Amino acid sequence: MDDYPKHLAPEFTEGGAVATPFEVWWKKARLHFVAVPEEVARYWLHEHWSHSPYRYLKSADHVFERVAWPSRKLFEVRTAWNDFSNEMEKALSHGRYLLDEWPHDRPYRTARYMLEHRDFPTPIIVLDNRDAHIDEKSAQSRREVVPAEYVLVEGHRRFNMALHLIETDRFDSEVDIWLMKRR
Repeated sequence: MDDYPKHLAPEFTEGGAVATPFEVWWKKARLHFVAVPEEVARYWLHEHWSHSPYRYLKSADHVFERVAWPSRKLFEVRTAWNDFSNEMEKALSHGRYLLDEWPHDRPYRTARYMLEHRDFPTPIIVLDNRDAHIDEKSAQSRREVVPAEYVLVEGHRRFNMALHLIETDRFDSEVDIWLMKRR
């Protein structure tokens, strides 16, 4: 977001993980990201610093609203995972893998939470681009152009698992999401 201002970058470990604790980083960064709720900052900006394909989105141009959505409405959200297609098989297949076909001894932590609670551990972030305010002019490359629809910005694995859980009747009928709308 905001093209990741260099002066706000957290420190990273040798492996590439964010080393600066969120609370330390947020004290400085929140003055720049005044429109961004703390939970959004924690799980999108801080955790994914410099890795989001949506880095060009401007925080001052958007508002974030935590809203309750019918779970089935998640099938209206387009994701880069499926090349923004309304065909959801790639996302469903990945969700099935993480939940029901995980080959490791210990279950995937987020999957375990979602199975136990029938909900997200933290809401996903969905951009409302139905007005097409993010178009070729506002995107930095053709790869980053998003459709004029609801678009998943953060929470791709959680989203994929949610789709599979909805399909198998193991998810709450209503969940909270962060809806990112044009100001």
